[in-house]
Amino acid sequence: MSTCIAVHGYTGKLGSLIVQQAPTVPIERHGSIPDCDVVIDVSSATGLRNLIPRLSGQALLVGTTGDLPWTELEEYALTAPVAVVPNFSVGVPVLLQLIDTALKMLPEGWDIEVIEAHHNQKQDAPSGTAKRLIRAIEEHGYQNVPAHALRVGDTFGDHTVWMCGPGERIELKHVATRREVFAIGAHRWANWLVRQPLGLIRA
Repeated sequence: MSTCIAVHGYTGKLGSLIVQQAPTVPIERHGSIPDCDVVIDVSSATGLRNLIPRLSGQALLVGTTGDLPWTELEEYALTAPVAVVPNFSVGVPVLLQLIDTALKMLPEGWDIEVIEAHHNQKQDAPSGTAKRLIRAIEEHGYQNVPAHALRVGDTFGDHTVWMCGPGERIELKHVATRREVFAIGAHRWANWLVRQPLGLIRA
């Protein structure tokens, strides 16, 4: 049986691609929350906050970034599986693993900073993905990792971690070359999430 997916924020760039990628129900067009297995939210932090009270046990996949309503998400996760995923690509989880491996091997005293670039319409800075990379770095004991955000042209998503020591530098980088990669990933995550137990997952 296929997963019934509803999309909140389908009028946006990513939301429209998610709807085009595979059969889904656009919530705003539907008028109410449909009886689906999972809701993908790619609206805004405010839109997500307004969505949560309208849900009735559907799995919730959050691709929205910014100042998220964490208290409301934690409360809803007591009744349904919830995943907050700042980047739906395949490559970013790989990048996180590479960061973890590199930091286990580096000597103390190296400088580490994050540089990210997105299109000039993106509102939040640094991006949710950049914040996730920083969280991965800080889990190794680094504090106040700097992040630099560029908002230029139609850049889809470019994240680079610079690790700099005496006389050498390591760059770990992920570049999205097509926005569709995030829509494909959203469907992949949604089909996985509906099979998970109750609780909040921060990818």
